[in-house]
Amino acid sequence: MSSAIGVVELRSISKGYETADRMLKTSPVEVHHLKPICPGKFLIIMSGDTADVLEAMDTAKAEAQEYRISDYVLNGVHPDIIGGLKKRYSPQSVDAVGIVETSTVSSGIFALNEALKQCDIYVKRMNLGMAIGGKFFAVFTGSVSDVEQGMKVFVSAMDPKRMIHHTVLRSPTDEIKQHFK
Repeated sequence: MSSAIGVVELRSISKGYETADRMLKTSPVEVHHLKPICPGKFLIIMSGDTADVLEAMDTAKAEAQEYRISDYVLNGVHPDIIGGLKKRYSPQSVDAVGIVETSTVSSGIFALNEALKQCDIYVKRMNLGMAIGGKFFAVFTGSVSDVEQGMKVFVSAMDPKRMIHHTVLRSPTDEIKQHFK
């Protein structure tokens, strides 16, 4: 399991590829996302040993300069985040559902990681900006009390300016449950 992830969002696709090329030449990290996202942003997500991720992020920051929208390193990342990056979601049955939408991918991943570490919840979906205007969208499940607590942790970990909407479905319909199965 990777001990850290690094996330960089840029406002230029060509600068994103240039930044990624430089970063990958300096550090042995595993790349999970290296692609344009809507609208005209570029997303880089990598994982690896903390020292390697920090080195890659230093290179990315120096290369991206004013094209950088946001970035961070997340140490001790929850396994559900890595699973979500690989589109491998928890087989946990759907009970209550928490749904979050943020304006940036990096802020959403950070807040979701905090909620996962502090609450007994499971990721059922993560959308990292594609076809949703560059936003982050995630769905998690657990008992009603765990999902409500997870939502409180998520919201408190967010900059309010980056939060678009969040909701808890305490008793979702069977159709909603099937959708997030």
